[in-house]
Amino acid sequence: MYRWLILSLTAYLIAHWTYLHIKSASPPDWGEAAQIALESIFSQIVVYLLLLKIERLTPLARSCGFDIHISRCKM
Repeated sequence: MYRWLILSLTAYLIAHWTYLHIKSASPPDWGEAAQIALESIFSQIVVYLLLLKIERLTPLARSCGFDIHISRCKM
């Protein structure tokens, strides 16, 4: 129970700080604030999830005539 409360509070605080950072005049859209927080703070996770989705859908793309190649370079 305590872990759930800590995780919920942490997620709320991150989304709230993101909402304050974008300085929106409208009432908070918590889904949008959470997505912006995910993309700005945890961008590596977003890219990893995108690559997993591409890998999962590669057979479908090949059946439609697309050939997907992903290469990475160190920066």
